[in-house]
Amino acid sequence: MPAARPEMQRLLRWPLVIGGMVLGYMMGGPIGGFVGLAAGYWLAKQQARPAKPALPDEVRAAYQALGVKPRVSNEGVREAYRRLMNRHHPDKLGPDATADDLDNARRRTLEVREAYERIRRRRGMP
Repeated sequence: MPAARPEMQRLLRWPLVIGGMVLGYMMGGPIGGFVGLAAGYWLAKQQARPAKPALPDEVRAAYQALGVKPRVSNEGVREAYRRLMNRHHPDKLGPDATADDLDNARRRTLEVREAYERIRRRRGMP
């Protein structure tokens, strides 16, 4: 079914608003009518809002690897990347680190770097 034009969407919203007002008035009198009006308006706005596109799984995994939410700012992503690189970099391990520790640090550093690059490309960060 094709999407309705914006002016048609506004007209289609009013039955919900009026219906909410009438139902509220029947249940709670004049005050209920105002509450129902507000509820109907809110419901109509929710239905008119377009759905957000879902993040691809690889991008969602990149945000999880950095430990940040998708709505965080570019500076927050950069800070998380620097914090994780500082914590997991193989050069930060002491001289008594085993080969397994170095291998785990390299693997984690590579994972963090790839996640940051994926997010950076998606956001268009410099």
